[in-house]
Amino acid sequence: MNRIRNRRMKGILASALGVLVLGPSASAEEPTATATATVTVEVTEEDAKQDDILLVIDLPIIVADARDAGVEEQELEEVITTASDAGLSAGVTAELVVAETETTKSQGKRRGLSLFVKRELAKGVAPSEIAASIRDRKDELEDMTPEEREALRARIEELREQNRARHEALQAKRKELRGKGLEIALLNKEAHEARREALRAHKDELEAARRERHAAKKDLHDARGDRREARDDREEARDDRREAVEDLGAAQTPEERREAAKDLREAKQDLREAKQDAREAKKDAHAAKKDLHDAKKDAKAAKHEAKADMKTNKKKGG
Repeated sequence: MNRIRNRRMKGILASALGVLVLGPSASAEEPTATATATVTVEVTEEDAKQDDILLVIDLPIIVADARDAGVEEQELEEVITTASDAGLSAGVTAELVVAETETTKSQGKRRGLSLFVKRELAKGVAPSEIAASIRDRKDELEDMTPEEREALRARIEELREQNRARHEALQAKRKELRGKGLEIALLNKEAHEARREALRAHKDELEAARRERHAAKKDLHDARGDRREARDDREEARDDRREAVEDLGAAQTPEERREAAKDLREAKQDLREAKQDAREAKKDAHAAKKDLHDAKKDAKAAKHEAKADMKTNKKKGG
């Protein structure tokens, strides 16, 4: 069930990472116009001076942080899907999720995030303002009728072309500014660097834990193979002993009986050794299984520690 849920979330995130940007409100100063279908959007130089690409890069980490904080999985899925349907960028989506995560950490779990975002978008509220108002929203919102839901869905779809046109206008304006030698500021830079620093600090530890887990898996595989081989040897030794007993019973002469008795003693000794080998192989397999369990536990602890440090550094970095 967890694997299915994780695959679904990965698919939603992949979709979110490809969606468009909705920036701050446009003004009349130095406009750049772009038309998509029948939609025309103008952006100013001021609009294009900031880029949220670092939030886009960090979105998977931000979503993971939200899940750890207690934001409901379904709420996250619906918010990301809504943002994608409305043509919002992954950076804007990240801002919405960060706002809910911070409030969840300080106030506890709440319901109704996805519905709140949908209604605010339908009203025409700028996403940056939605992110700010998320912190003040009520814990729960009443549900909608099917008609209201359909109206909301239609309105959000209407926003898609507008946001696509705005994204294209922003990209064109940024290209123009870079051509003039102007630098585009990257939003969330300090928090992004803090996340990278935490990941770098724990990279060696995480890699070592993965290697140990891989080695433990191989040891367990080998130990299980040795145990199977020891069982086969034990069964073969039992067959030899049975044959030696039968040969002794069938012996006719004293010489045949002496030879058969000798074979029986050797068969019994082989069986004792085979049983001992089987016990040791079983013991080794149990030890290898425990080592793998410990290695997995260590790897998981290293990941959690890395994530915790990353959150701490994120706070330090703003």
